Amino acid sequence: MNEKNENKSTGKKKVIFNIAFSAIFLSLSVVLDYVFKLIPFLQMPNGGGITIGMLPLVLISIICGGYYGLLSGIAYGVINCFVIDAYGFNVYSFFLDYIIAFAGFSIIAIFRKKILDGSKFYFVLGFVLGGIIRWISSGFSGVINAGLWGYDKEFLENIFGAGHGSIIWLYLYSFVYYNLPYIGVSVILCIVIGLILLKRINKINIEK
Repeated sequence: MNEKNENKSTGKKKVIFNIAFSAIFLSLSVVLDYVFKLIPFLQMPNGGGITIGMLPLVLISIICGGYYGLLSGIAYGVINCFVIDAYGFNVYSFFLDYIIAFAGFSIIAIFRKKILDGSKFYFVLGFVLGGIIRWISSGFSGVINAGLWGYDKEFLENIFGAGHGSIIWLYLYSFVYYNLPYIGVSVILCIVIGLILLKRINKINIEK
């Protein structure tokens, strides 16, 4: 009976820890994103920019599990959309640029056990997969919104040259020219800092 009560108490403590950790690191994500948005040359002209705001979200998934990482990613997307950014808001942008884009980083929880055992490879792999989800999601958002706001062939030809204004070049613009650079740099920055913190991450898990 005592063992049962002890397990119950341990379970409650774990839940409380996970909620508190998620809340603190979600707040850290929001603060980091806000600070990076204050640096003009890191921002893209039509929304998006270089940031390390995703790193605390990924740490939530590693320390607390995918469920908490997913909920934190969704919450971060909502806060980012309505409070920090809200650039060109519509329902497509809301789900693709904010909800799916940031909730997708919780995919790293698939490799959680290996990462907590000290695997740097799976940390990098999980983060890259999260980055790919965000890149694809934001890429399609750009294509869809271009259609909603009026497909501009002249705009594309000004970038890629005459005769390069077809729908293929629109996909190239959204996925490669616009979204890939800032998302790619953001993911690389997060991975570098995350690898430095990896030993500390494992210590937190042991102490928990």
